[in-house]
Amino acid sequence: MATALAPGFLIAVPHLTDPNFRQTVVLLLQQDEQGAMGVVINRESPLLLRDLCSDHDIEYHGEDRKKVRVGGPVQPEQGLVLFGDPPAGLDGREVVDGLHLSASTETLSRLCAGPGRRFHCYSGYSGWGPGQLEREIREGAWILGPVSTALVLEAPTEKIWARALRELGIDPALIVPGGAQEA
Repeated sequence: MATALAPGFLIAVPHLTDPNFRQTVVLLLQQDEQGAMGVVINRESPLLLRDLCSDHDIEYHGEDRKKVRVGGPVQPEQGLVLFGDPPAGLDGREVVDGLHLSASTETLSRLCAGPGRRFHCYSGYSGWGPGQLEREIREGAWILGPVSTALVLEAPTEKIWARALRELGIDPALIVPGGAQEA
């Protein structure tokens, strides 16, 4: 029986050179015998959130420079929102205490309408076929870690990867390539 990895962080090791995942932290949302799904939390797109909202007739009262983030290479047209404790009447799937997920335009609209809300909007997601992620973990491509709501919602994207490693007591500069050895 496979060990449940979700919810959890997948932290890319330095030698993972796939441009979709180089120095990323993935919030793993689902993992079972059918495969796995998550959201890269530390990749910004060039698209400003206010421009996305304008294109979809959504009122926006947030930071002018806030960008939509790239959740992964799968279905980039799919929007997802990760947010803190929801305002009254707003639903979302609880990922961990204090962190929620929604794919609803209504959720995005409600979060954008009020200033000071803790949330990020993502385009696309990351996906793995049956057994693929587990194989990548055995090969040493990912370091597993617990979800940190503060890293997801508050840390600057360029600092998330190193902070996630340091929270595990790992100095990113000291990680060397390796992997599981066959017996």
